[in-house]
Amino acid sequence: MRRISMAFAIIFITMVNLNLYAGNVYTWTDEDGNLHITDYPPPKSATVKNVLQYREKTASQIQEDQRQQEQKASERLKEKKEQEVEDAKRRAREADKRAKAAVEQAEQITEDAEAYVRRLSSTKEKRKQFRKKIQKIKQGAAAAQAEAQAAIEQARQAAEEARMLDEEATASQNQTRE
Repeated sequence: MRRISMAFAIIFITMVNLNLYAGNVYTWTDEDGNLHITDYPPPKSATVKNVLQYREKTASQIQEDQRQQEQKASERLKEKKEQEVEDAKRRAREADKRAKAAVEQAEQITEDAEAYVRRLSSTKEKRKQFRKKIQKIKQGAAAAQAEAQAAIEQARQAAEEARMLDEEATASQNQTRE
């Protein structure tokens, strides 16, 4: 049984290898100037071209290739830093918008709370009766103010990060120019 399996494996491998055999490839140009690439020989009137011709690079060509690769790497790094700066600026703008919205909301909440407290505390009797409610309203307004302050701080930090990244990118560009 093992010999039969081995025989089938050898036959299978041989058949696969026969299909993978690459023949000759001919490149030629006809009378009209059309380029043909075929697996059969060209006619006698065709001009045969050898397209695949390997030439070894000279030391100057190798150095030029390395210089171009280094330049492309430098450009990619520069683009990456520019993208980081733009992202940081975008984050700073978004944080600034959020901070402004939070400040406006806090101001509105504070105004509404003050008006409501004035209505509730118009008399001494009402102040006693709604003291806990007034304290909750004042605490809510204070919390909104604190959130607005936190948003302002986040916006400031995002702007500072964007400024620092921009300075680093500018310094890096100046170093590569020198």
